[in-house]
Amino acid sequence: MSQSQQTIEPWLRGIIRCPQCKGELTDAVNVVGDAEVAELRCDACHLAYPVEGGVPVLLVDLARRTDG
Repeated sequence: MSQSQQTIEPWLRGIIRCPQCKGELTDAVNVVGDAEVAELRCDACHLAYPVEGGVPVLLVDLARRTDG
């Protein structure tokens, strides 16, 4: 994903971590029907957190399990 397609500001990415395992989060896009939904993924514990309006929603209860 290019810098122009990042879901959150780079300075914020440098300090936030996965609330489940403290792993690094990476930008991703999940396709839901015809819509693309921005999210942050943790490859360590296979969770994806939604990004709404540029704000990451880092709640484990709202995270989506990814294929790992």
